[in-house]
Amino acid sequence: MGVNEQKGFATATATAGKLEPFAMEVEHLSKAYRRYRRPMHRVIEATTFGRIKKHDESWALRDVSFGLRKGSSLGLVGANGAGKSTLLKTLAGVTSPTEGRYRIHGRVASLLELGAGFHMDFTGRANIVLNGVMMGFSRREMLSKTDEIIEFAELGDYIDEPVRTYSSGMGLRLGFAVAVAVDPDVLIIDEVFAVGDMYFQKKCVDKIYEFKQKGKTILFCSHSLYDVRQLCDEAIWLKQGVPQILGESVYVTNEYATFQRTHIGELEDSLTDSIPTIGNSIKSDGPGGGHAMPEILDARIYEPGTETERYQIETGDGIEIRIWWKNPNPEQTPAHLGVVFMRADMTTCAAMGTHLEHLELEGTEGCAVLRIDKVNFLASQFLVPVLLLDKGGIHKYQQYLMPENLVVRTNSREVGLFRVSHDWDLNAQHERPALEAAEESTEESTEESTEEGTDGHADQAQQEGQD
Repeated sequence: MGVNEQKGFATATATAGKLEPFAMEVEHLSKAYRRYRRPMHRVIEATTFGRIKKHDESWALRDVSFGLRKGSSLGLVGANGAGKSTLLKTLAGVTSPTEGRYRIHGRVASLLELGAGFHMDFTGRANIVLNGVMMGFSRREMLSKTDEIIEFAELGDYIDEPVRTYSSGMGLRLGFAVAVAVDPDVLIIDEVFAVGDMYFQKKCVDKIYEFKQKGKTILFCSHSLYDVRQLCDEAIWLKQGVPQILGESVYVTNEYATFQRTHIGELEDSLTDSIPTIGNSIKSDGPGGGHAMPEILDARIYEPGTETERYQIETGDGIEIRIWWKNPNPEQTPAHLGVVFMRADMTTCAAMGTHLEHLELEGTEGCAVLRIDKVNFLASQFLVPVLLLDKGGIHKYQQYLMPENLVVRTNSREVGLFRVSHDWDLNAQHERPALEAAEESTEESTEESTEEGTDGHADQAQQEGQD
């Protein structure tokens, strides 16, 4: 299969032992779609019962195998057209595989595409029952959960309006509310959060994290490498339908990001998906909206202890990053601040956050100052986004970019990414390890053993001759 498998990743062929049983097993799964150049070719193939083939096959998936244990979460990463959605649709039962097989143990709920499983002419209330029945749940079960679903979706009076009148965000609200309300054992989610407002995105991420803490099994597809790292234990990188690497989510996303940096044409799209840029206004404007969310008002880089902004420094200089923020409801939406230094090729060179140091933002507004005594980056230009994160550091409320990039100059001939504190001792009094003596001793002992063995054989032969 040509797949790099990181040590420690639980595959379908692993020995179960004391580990939890698999919730999902996928074995050599492949999916091909037929392409006909002309409509008549389809007719010819059908009338000859396939004896005359007039189609070409386009493989969306090739030989995918993995095992996902109960309570684990698996992320799918890859470029557009890599086969991520096809894999999710196959595992959700929307389409059947061309080759291979899969087994899923437990109740499954999926959220694949906006509007999937909805009838556009039915009301939202009627579609709750319809969508649940299509996922294999009884009408009685769905009716008993209707009030809970409506409360989570926060659609208000729109719940009794036809779904065709809903916006994309409203459709997402209803679809996600149905998917999580049925309390599945396995939750399959495609990248659909991009259309939702910030308030509901936060609500969805919190719900997924709650599922994860309850030991539910999650299969999650996203272009946001940050979300995959935070929400998933393992990940698979797909390229043109073929698995490239499977392993721990941090390892896989790092390898995928490295690959992206070698393809500049694909990098701009991945940057937009990896860290979505949010405007200053992040209030929900949909039904149930109006929630005042945390916000970064401004952020700038200063020369330490002064009011002078400074965006060009030398290696070893100090800087202050001042961040003005507000949070109207700190009890409901506790927030954290993060600062990232990214090189021009989008390599994350350094990052720090208040949640990593167990610090809390107090009050409803203020100014936070990040002091860096020595910036040890070598000559380069850095993008410095400031992130506003939720309590767990998982969901991004907002990203704020500095007015200018930080330019670091170096007056020495040092090479590399950053300066490492070090010193040389050219007159050290250390003896070289006795490697040669150890090798000679080993050779001597080997020769002695050989001689003893030869003598032993000779004595035995002489004794047999005498007999």
